[in-house]
Formats: sequence, C-alpha cells, structure tokens
Amino acid sequence: MSDLHAVLTGENVILARLRRADIPEMTRHFANLELTTYLGASGTTGSFEDEEAYFESVSKSMADNVTFGIYTRQEQVFIGGIALRSINDRHGSAELAISIHNPDYWGGGYGTEAVRLMVEYGFFFRGLHNIMLGAYAYNVRGIKAYEKAGFRIIGRRRGAIRLGTERFDIVFMDITADDVDTSRMRKMVQLLP
Repeated sequence: MSDLHAVLTGENVILARLRRADIPEMTRHFANLELTTYLGASGTTGSFEDEEAYFESVSKSMADNVTFGIYTRQEQVFIGGIALRSINDRHGSAELAISIHNPDYWGGGYGTEAVRLMVEYGFFFRGLHNIMLGAYAYNVRGIKAYEKAGFRIIGRRRGAIRLGTERFDIVFMDITADDVDTSRMRKMVQLLP
C-alpha cells in the first residue's frame, strides 16, 4: 500500500498514522460484540459516522495523545490501533490503549509486538518514565499479552465492571523506563552502531 508510511516497524507489525481508508474496516470490526466487550463497551457497536469522528479526533497532532494504526508488516493489512493517552510531560507518564480489531489476528503475537514498539517509542521519543493501562479481568488473552510485553499487575479495582449478571475487576498494570531496552529506537536515529 503506497499510502502507508511506517513510523515504527517490528518483525510482524508496522505502526503508522491511521488512514481515512481504514474507516470502513474499523466500522466492520466495531460491529463485533466480542471486540467491543473487551474494550468495555459491551452491547454497543460503532457506526461509520462514529469511526469517522474517532478518526478525525485522533488524526490531528496532539501533545497529550499519540495514536497509530497497527498493520501487518508482510501484507500491510490494517488490523487495529494503539495509543498513548493522557501524556503528562511533567511527570513522564501516560496510559496505553490498544485494540487488535480483526479477530483473525487475535492470539498471534501482533498485539504484544505493537505494545512493545509503542512502549519503546514512549520511553525513548516522548521521554516517559511510566506507562499504565487498565484491562478487564475477563480479557485473559489481553492481560497475558501485556505481561509478555513487560507490564506488571499493580492493582485491581474490584467488581468495577458488570457484564451480564457478573462483576469483574479492572486489572491495572504498568511498565517503567527501567524495564525496557530502547536500543531499537536508538538505532532508528543512529545513536548506536
């Protein structure tokens, strides 16, 4: 895809600015109730207009929010999105959000690699020290992916999420700059051989 401009490239994924052409694919996947449940919006779906508004909101450069699309490296297929939100330059902190929209790519390591790239980017290029996230306890696959990427559980908000007639915890996780090797980012700007 000639209009895909990689910002970060891993073994299997590319992180790049979202493209307007991705909106129909986002809309298709946000009709999946399993996906929206993992994102905390259980029972809801997104319309084309919803996804277009989301695209418009994240496609502008903002000091406190960086959003990339996730694409497969080989085929350059759009499979999801990842963001650093609530970036606080004074404290060097941010929150991570990710979604692998396309279920065909769930469990394949794409999310873990995208998280690693985004964390390295945040620590090296944005000067962050701490990145945290919240995951719903029923999203076991997501929690395992975060742990593989180096995140640690730091606490829980007990019973804060209701799904059907059950209550689930929000699991809070974080990672610090001390936990991450940023040599890949240093090589990108030729600070290391």
